[in-house]
Amino acid sequence: MASVDAALEIWQASSERRDPIDVLERQNANRLPWLIAERHRRMAKSPFAWFRGTAAVMAQDLGSRPNSGLNVQLCGDAHLLNFGFYASPERTLVFDINDFDETFPGPWEWDLKRLLVSLVLVARTLGLDPEEQQRLARKVAASYRKAVAGFAALPTLELWTTLLHVERFIQEQPSGAFREHLLAAAAHARRRSGGQAVARYCECRSDGGWQLRHEPPLLWRHRQVDPSFFAMPDHDHALRVLLEGYLASLQAHRRHLVRGFRILDTAYKAVGVGSVGTRCSIALLQGPHPDDLLLLQSKQALASALAEPLGVQPASEEAVHQGQRVVEGQRLLQCVSDPFLGWTTTPGHHHVYWRQLRDWKASLAVEAMKPDALKAYGRLCASVLARAHARSGDRLRLAAALDGQKAIDRALGADAVAYADQVERDYGRLLEAMAGGRLSS
Repeated sequence: MASVDAALEIWQASSERRDPIDVLERQNANRLPWLIAERHRRMAKSPFAWFRGTAAVMAQDLGSRPNSGLNVQLCGDAHLLNFGFYASPERTLVFDINDFDETFPGPWEWDLKRLLVSLVLVARTLGLDPEEQQRLARKVAASYRKAVAGFAALPTLELWTTLLHVERFIQEQPSGAFREHLLAAAAHARRRSGGQAVARYCECRSDGGWQLRHEPPLLWRHRQVDPSFFAMPDHDHALRVLLEGYLASLQAHRRHLVRGFRILDTAYKAVGVGSVGTRCSIALLQGPHPDDLLLLQSKQALASALAEPLGVQPASEEAVHQGQRVVEGQRLLQCVSDPFLGWTTTPGHHHVYWRQLRDWKASLAVEAMKPDALKAYGRLCASVLARAHARSGDRLRLAAALDGQKAIDRALGADAVAYADQVERDYGRLLEAMAGGRLSS
């Protein structure tokens, strides 16, 4: 086990570092071919967009360095835009981590380092110089460290019921840019309801029935895909297999609710940056009432990008249902979770997990923030991350290791700036690979 000090050495690429474009191409082998170019285009928008899509690259780099040995359940991709708003089962707006595709047990600093690098990359778009970037990352690292101490001091039951109610949090903020960002984002989140999603992605046919829109290549109805593409060409039978598998993963009362609905239609839907090209779909379900329209999203769950760098053998990973890994990691890290979370295996033997589409899910527009608002937001995300780590790891041991260690803040700040430089170099290689024809664009 390495010490915390050894885990905080400043990033410097070695001659044995894996080519990031090789990592990208390796991932593309498991993706829908008609969406690979779209993935590249989305990642090519900025260094931050490239960073969002390359959790695997940073995981490989982190795995090549010493780590603290203080393990928690990691988010695995804790950049700024993977925090945000969503609706609790009680229909209140909450703020938390909201992406868990890469969740995996590992050293606490991996999540924090990814958060700080994303902060520095956004700070660069705002014109902050390297010294200001490092100061910003240092202050956010200090917020994480102090939050861990605070959560470690809480009784266990209080820790597990502590969540951020958005309305109350906004009221506590002094007037200013950050408060305005929160108000705008909260209003935007509430507009992203299930009803709004139905209006955007569904259409009513002339016979009065509902179906999903067909807008290829980003929204592609399964009924209009060549049947030979599927392991089970009988679409209706495949849907029954999927639904039964999903229902089996739900709690009994939620299973009873969903059994009152039937699937009307399904479609591939491209999402995000890093997930583009994976088998992500949406399903339109209808209950007994004409207004009972429910949109669920299924996302393909591949092995976590953290597994290999953490030394987990592929044979061990094959024994894990990757959708179950995502769902159980999410439930461990979030204070409240989507009540429709579940998992299943497709007829083509792909692992997927399910959740409700949208339902007040939204992130803040970080690249539109002023520096003071970005700092406040970074501190908020660091505090939420600290709570997740305190819930899932040995919070007393972690707090003791970080207690009073301002040197940790300085080291993490310097490392974040150094690794952001690496991200920009890698982004340049992406543009070269696209311009030279190595990667489709």
